[in-house]
Amino acid sequence: MKINDKKELYKDYISTHFGAIHGDKHDFKIQDRYYRKNYLKHLPPDKKIQILDLGCGMGQFLFFLQNAGYKNVKGIDISRENIEFCKEKNFNVEPGDVFVFLENTKDMYDVIVMNDIIEHLEKQEILRIMNLISGVLRPGGRLIVKAPNAANPVMASSSRYSDFTHELLFTEESLSQVLRITGFKHIILCPQDLYVMYYNPLNYIAKLCNFLLNAVFRLLFRFYGRKTTKIFTKNLIAVAIKE
Repeated sequence: MKINDKKELYKDYISTHFGAIHGDKHDFKIQDRYYRKNYLKHLPPDKKIQILDLGCGMGQFLFFLQNAGYKNVKGIDISRENIEFCKEKNFNVEPGDVFVFLENTKDMYDVIVMNDIIEHLEKQEILRIMNLISGVLRPGGRLIVKAPNAANPVMASSSRYSDFTHELLFTEESLSQVLRITGFKHIILCPQDLYVMYYNPLNYIAKLCNFLLNAVFRLLFRFYGRKTTKIFTKNLIAVAIKE
């Protein structure tokens, strides 16, 4: 197979990569618990707001929004397989390049979400997409971004190289920097809580170990003079408000 275009890498993304990670039949329920724990507090309570999921993948976040009662939700993805999969589940999705969609949309959104998307982009593409997002967010609207955390000493290397299409990782400092450069204010950086399967006793052990490891990492980073790094979870979640 000859790959002449970066977009071709994503055409069969479920078959070539994504399905191996999220192919379990229980994954949607697990992801729903995860998003409910980590995202619901950052979403406006009004269920009629307009929400856009950029790079919606197999639709796990759309599934969560649907279960949470949000009515006006749209997903965009460049992968043919992802879109077909989402349509089979009756999610409101459109095929397309996110840059082209943002440049041509006349709609305005209250919330735009990018889960595991920004790390697939090159630096100039990141600046471009952030500026485009700002253009279609309503005043007071919010952008939510999830990205792999380069500050995690255990998972950073795996997160960078587990997907051939990854370009970059972020720390809380660099992700905040990107958002400030592109005009966003009131930026909140949050750790993620992976341990949402409370019926499994091992999660309590894992959560305790995670807490202790984070304390050790924070101490070591301070020894090296990096006092600003405080989040060491596998991924970072950033919430930024458009003034």
